[in-house]
Amino acid sequence: MKARCWLVVTLLATTTVLQGCEFGRRYINKPWGKGTYIPAAVCAVVGGVGGAAIESNGFTGESIRSGDSCATVNEVRHCQHDSPDYPPAVAIGAVGGALLCGLAGHYLWDPEETATPPPPPPPTPAPLPPPVSRKIVLRGVHFDFDRSEIRSDSRPVLDEAASALKENSNVRISVEGHTDNVGSDAYNEKLSVRRAEAVFRYMVNQGISPERMEVIGYGESRPVADNDTDSGRAQNRRVELHVVNQASGAPH
Repeated sequence: MKARCWLVVTLLATTTVLQGCEFGRRYINKPWGKGTYIPAAVCAVVGGVGGAAIESNGFTGESIRSGDSCATVNEVRHCQHDSPDYPPAVAIGAVGGALLCGLAGHYLWDPEETATPPPPPPPTPAPLPPPVSRKIVLRGVHFDFDRSEIRSDSRPVLDEAASALKENSNVRISVEGHTDNVGSDAYNEKLSVRRAEAVFRYMVNQGISPERMEVIGYGESRPVADNDTDSGRAQNRRVELHVVNQASGAPH
């Protein structure tokens, strides 16, 4: 009878614990681990020992009731162990202790399973810097007196201008010829056109499309220096290259 009481008490205690709402929520989502197995093993041993003590004390000096099928205490114990209705108190204590302590340990010490957080999104790559276009620097070239042939010292200047124009295919230029004030206006205007045409042909030979250039002769009308000195007149005998159109955002 006391063995049965031990089993009933154990089951009632377990049921009471499981009825807690917070425990139920934590219990469902937690994996079984060391927090369950170690307390269950310890309490199984303790419960078994306790069950053995209960079984021993429960039958010592117990009187034999009339009508029992076992006449002696030894026979009662023998019948108690053999009957399927009276499981051994040792087994009941071990199972009950393991169940109670295992559930309690699972609740108290087994970690809750948490979802692995998704990896952080990759950092947004920094925007690429805009392509750097080569700045177009178009320097003028100079000519000898009353001549329209390009001097050898002017070729590197024109080669540099052609290279810049190739890298900026959207650019159109004006090729503008000029003279000093020696000679008539009509003559100087024609001479300025011949000088501009000489530069135009040189640029075409360097691979610049003729459609990207226009030729203008200004004669002596736009001096940049004093025509009263030799050095001033030498500066006025020139051809200038000017950008006349360029896409938005391109360097000038």
